[in-house]
Amino acid sequence: MTDIHADIDALKEFHDALVRFQYAQRDVADRGDYEIEVTRASLEAKASRWRSQLEQRRAQLDACLYQAAQASAQGYRADCSAYVWAVQEAEERLKHIRRWQQRVEQEAGAFHAIASRFRSLLENDLPRTDSHLLRIINGLEAARRVQTPGS
Repeated sequence: MTDIHADIDALKEFHDALVRFQYAQRDVADRGDYEIEVTRASLEAKASRWRSQLEQRRAQLDACLYQAAQASAQGYRADCSAYVWAVQEAEERLKHIRRWQQRVEQEAGAFHAIASRFRSLLENDLPRTDSHLLRIINGLEAARRVQTPGS
């Protein structure tokens, strides 16, 4: 009779572990979603800063080219190469950020596909398994309460 008590206790502990697993795994999937959103926001903030830098640097280059044209008309030479380099740097940084954004989107898509299937297991299959396990535990407890003849 003590074997059935130990079996029931083990099944109850397994049930408790299953419930903890379900909540922990939901949290893992949610944290994954959160980290993706944080990464997207961070990259967008960087892209916004570099777009602003690019605009500013292009305006500075345009101003330099205008001044160079005026200086040239007066027989002087103006060097705008530093502004050209600054514009190129901003364009390269922006391209680099866009490549990272694309990569994050690709990886996020893969994550969401897997996470969706995983959440389906957590939301559909695991509760059915949990219910089945509870029915087994209840059945064993009911059987334990039944007295055998001669006991």
